[in-house]
Amino acid sequence: MCDILHDWGVEHAHRILARCVEAARPTGRVLVIEPAGGRRASTEMGLSMLMIYGSRERRIDEFRAIAAPHGLVLDTVTV
Repeated sequence: MCDILHDWGVEHAHRILARCVEAARPTGRVLVIEPAGGRRASTEMGLSMLMIYGSRERRIDEFRAIAAPHGLVLDTVTV
């Protein structure tokens, strides 16, 4: 999925990831293409996400945190 999770707060991001895992089981992968806070994601974009969607650009550790409960592991980060 591309530019999906940053539009949603934590609760909805968990729902999205849960459905992705359900669809990808048992041998699939979930590919997430998102800007990451602190890496090529601007402060302005983070503020826009907060104002428009009630969300924000997540940092790498936050992606790990929302992925882990779903059995997902952050494998690669590309800048």
